[in-house]
Amino acid sequence: MIKIKNISKKFFIKNNEVQALNKINLLIEEKDCFAVVGESGSGKTTLANIILGIYQQDEGDISFFEKQLFKKRNLEERKLIQYVQQNPMSTLNPKKTIFSTISLPLKIHKIVKKDEIEERVKKLLSYVGLNPEFMVRYPDTLSGGQKQRVAIARALAAEPKVLILDEPTSALDVIVQSKVLNLLLKIKKEFDLTYIFITHDLSVVRNIANKVVVMNKGEIEESGETKEVFLHPKSQYTRDLIKAIPTVTDKEDAVKPK
Repeated sequence: MIKIKNISKKFFIKNNEVQALNKINLLIEEKDCFAVVGESGSGKTTLANIILGIYQQDEGDISFFEKQLFKKRNLEERKLIQYVQQNPMSTLNPKKTIFSTISLPLKIHKIVKKDEIEERVKKLLSYVGLNPEFMVRYPDTLSGGQKQRVAIARALAAEPKVLILDEPTSALDVIVQSKVLNLLLKIKKEFDLTYIFITHDLSVVRNIANKVVVMNKGEIEESGETKEVFLHPKSQYTRDLIKAIPTVTDKEDAVKPK
């Protein structure tokens, strides 16, 4: 589905050269929940931005259903890969109602006729567990979890094939985080979506992803089926990340790598 071949990216910060990505190769298959994990500065968000077309890679190429993707993309290419950010307020305009926010992609991509937009917004809100009355509200009247649900509804409005989720629950408390993760799993199944889940939180990865790639300083430490990587990590870096996962019970602690 998404094939990433020899992607490299450098940034120049105050005359210093930073190698953000170095010859990254990945294959993300249809209906995967593919997690990209690593500490801050590992290159995972840079990779997401290249897939989205926000950044242009220095080397390598990306293909989507065997068609090469470039930074400049047409409307159809843009609608098929949508983004849910860590901070929903990056998506939600504080001066616009929730209806205005969710209806915008419907209009841009001409998903439905004008007289069907209101009904579609209601349906999108229902998918994320929000009532129609939220349409007339503004972002500052919503809780953190409600804002993230609206951001997910906005991404779904474009009828994408892929959702890139960049730390989508890290700004939420533990109880709300669990609810949003369960919602994402439900939506993925209902809409046959492919997820690219960008996170530093391996406890989330263990519960949501079927495949994982571990990144460190712009390079891939290891990748594979999530269960295999957690049970039999090959690199010391991955072992250290897994050991750092908080545990509640002795049983959980016992399965960590030694």
